[in-house]
Amino acid sequence: MPTASPFAGMSDLVALGHALRGLRERCGLEQGAVGFDAGLSRNYLHMVEQGQMNPAFVVLLGITRTLGATLPELIGDYQRELDLIDPHAGHDVPLCPTPEALAYLERLRARSARLKAAKARRAASRMRSWT
Repeated sequence: MPTASPFAGMSDLVALGHALRGLRERCGLEQGAVGFDAGLSRNYLHMVEQGQMNPAFVVLLGITRTLGATLPELIGDYQRELDLIDPHAGHDVPLCPTPEALAYLERLRARSARLKAAKARRAASRMRSWT
């Protein structure tokens, strides 16, 4: 049996689970049939629909294709569910690039420049004169 995701209960996963369940129910299909055709266990699909598992992208593709749906359709349903569950979800995520990200990139560039300079010095010290 798979272990629950450390993100279990997050509004994003719950909204995704609700969207998947709604899509499956609109198709009039049972979890066992969808799970079988998507190559998943019924228990795994149940945990995804409950927001207890964070499915991989290819798993979502498999489920939506099994249901005869598309990812944009699923994402639209997900967004509507998320707006109902947690209208402020994601508003605390900073837009990139943050000052911290820019400082990090600057430190990486400086380190890279130092390493290139050290490599060039080592190469120069190994060169022999032919005269």
